[in-house]
Amino acid sequence: MTVSEPDDDAVGVVVGEGSTRIPIRNLWLLYLYASELYEHLSASERVQAESNPTALADLAARILLAEVRSRMRRGLTPGYVARHEVLTHVRDRVDQITTARGMLLERGRVACDFEELTVDTPRNRYVCAALLTAARWLGDRKASRSAEPSRISTLAHDCRAVAADMQRLGVTAGRPDPLTPRTQTYSRFDSDDCRMIAAAQLLLELTLPSHSSGRTALRGLDWSEHGLRRLFEEAVRRFLAVHLRPEGWAVGKQQLRWPSSSTSSMGRMLPVMEADVVLEHRRDRRRIVLDTKFTTPLSHRSAHRGGGLRSEHLYQLYTYVRSQEDVLARNVRTEGVLLYPATEQIAALEVTTEMQGHRFRVMTVDLATSPTTIHDRLLSVVASFS
Repeated sequence: MTVSEPDDDAVGVVVGEGSTRIPIRNLWLLYLYASELYEHLSASERVQAESNPTALADLAARILLAEVRSRMRRGLTPGYVARHEVLTHVRDRVDQITTARGMLLERGRVACDFEELTVDTPRNRYVCAALLTAARWLGDRKASRSAEPSRISTLAHDCRAVAADMQRLGVTAGRPDPLTPRTQTYSRFDSDDCRMIAAAQLLLELTLPSHSSGRTALRGLDWSEHGLRRLFEEAVRRFLAVHLRPEGWAVGKQQLRWPSSSTSSMGRMLPVMEADVVLEHRRDRRRIVLDTKFTTPLSHRSAHRGGGLRSEHLYQLYTYVRSQEDVLARNVRTEGVLLYPATEQIAALEVTTEMQGHRFRVMTVDLATSPTTIHDRLLSVVASFS
């Protein structure tokens, strides 16, 4: 697969022997599905974001602004931060080496390591950095050919003002640490911060793409073959998790176990089987192993016979499904699905068969169509099996 540089209208992606052009707005849609923020949106916000993914940055900025203002009214979430300071009195733990080396006791001082309760936490610093980033981007967008300069100017001003309020409370404004969202733990007292951090993460990681500002606005997206494949996989998994968990489905990435003897000398050498998405419904006793492939579903080798499915992908999915027969309860139906993006040569594909009591399906989703069609097509992974 080769990927062309982005332009203002579409991103050209050559997949195998075919090609598909994915509009930038739909890549934003995939990025929305793959983001943590999508899980924390209300139903109306999801509809708004999906119907106009080009305004995703505006939506994330408004959500972040509202969440931070809410925290400011009742107080930013504090946390304990490690400090090392030279003091005139002992506090917590004495740093003996630093104290002795600097002969601090002779001057009536002592080096101490202690934890301090403060609002200047990595979480709040990350949010403050996101607000300042949003303000800068919105300012640049106002200077471009935006259709709503007054609204954008107000939003940029509000982001900058709230960031200044956070700094006055003691939050340091600096370069954001990209690892901050992954290292955060939440209790029932600060669980509301999840939505705030998710909005900040989207703003910072995506670097706020803008259709009007051209190529430089998409520097936050990974245009490599690996990057687009990973985006497609993550978008499908998170989308299905958000929409199907309320219906009783468990959705996630999963390592599958080989049905080999625990004493087998080969056990340690067997390759890892990791399915992109595994969906389980205990009440209905259904299990779907879904593997996403960002390539063409047809094999070039079989083109002389009119085109055939890729054997390596079928073998992989077949192994994933059949290997779980002895691991799962006998009354659980396991189904296999291969999901590909549609190409110009293969606009739509959906074929189903049954082998050894298991249903297998190969299907495509057209990433160049409307967001509503993409939404419905992804949900059909489960619906069409009902």
